[in-house]
Amino acid sequence: MVVRFILRRLAISIPVIFLVATTTFFIMRLAPGGPFLSERAIPPEIRANLEAKFGLDQPLWVQYGRYMGNLLRGDLGPSYKYPERTVNQIIAEGFPVSLQLGVAALAFALLVGIPAGVLSAVKHRTFVDYLTMSVVLIGISIPNFVLGPLLIFVFSLTLYWFPPGLWGSPGQMVLPSVTLGMLYAVYIARLTRAGMLEVLGEDYIRTARAKGVGSFRLLWKHALNGSLLPVVSFMGPAVAHLVTGSIVVEKIFAIPGLGRYFVESAFSRDYTTVMGTVLFYAVLLILANLAVDILYKFMDPRVEYQSPELTG
Repeated sequence: MVVRFILRRLAISIPVIFLVATTTFFIMRLAPGGPFLSERAIPPEIRANLEAKFGLDQPLWVQYGRYMGNLLRGDLGPSYKYPERTVNQIIAEGFPVSLQLGVAALAFALLVGIPAGVLSAVKHRTFVDYLTMSVVLIGISIPNFVLGPLLIFVFSLTLYWFPPGLWGSPGQMVLPSVTLGMLYAVYIARLTRAGMLEVLGEDYIRTARAKGVGSFRLLWKHALNGSLLPVVSFMGPAVAHLVTGSIVVEKIFAIPGLGRYFVESAFSRDYTTVMGTVLFYAVLLILANLAVDILYKFMDPRVEYQSPELTG
């Protein structure tokens, strides 16, 4: 049943990827400017040669057909901004860095969000609960493009605890991970709190408490697993967004990840790099949501994978 579910979801994803590729292709072509237009004028004959080399002098439907044909073979084409590299090479080079940043940010979000949510639920309607939720509210209100420079000013330029940028050493990973993961830690804390409050009111929790089960065992063995189901549902898009949503953070901290290439390519109208990055992000989001659906089944045995004709 699980294999059929996975195959069906992958089959449904094919037209979604096709739609994303088509939409991105025509949006990029309709945007003003072009890959070979810059502040520094290029002689018309040189620009014509460049456009002929990359096929940009062909009708739009010919360009679209050629791009989709290459896409079916897994070829995302050459980069216009980095002519010595293909889009596949750029993704292979930049994605591991973005993945490391996303995993570090996710670890921070889980290590901070889950304990904060549990503590707030256990201390419901106390000073600890109000204080935790106040901090959560502040965390939601500060965007990462404000939080990043603020952390650099405090911990790099004032206290000299962490480097202000670049990537590689453990110290360089702290501030970018906190900047990217803070918002998700806040959401995880709120979801964990709501889930824990709901589970603590269930009959089986009351029964376990009446049988004399200790508070620690009751909390971590019986209540926590059920309370994390909303967090698991949130993790699908969150994981993909942590990996793909690091564009601003990578620019702030000068991290050589995929987000940096995406921003630079968007400004320079590097059609193939932008389209390849968007498609890559779309596939990541699909796979992340699929993985969460499978994990949800293992955490809650009541979930059943049903075929479309049985649902509804």
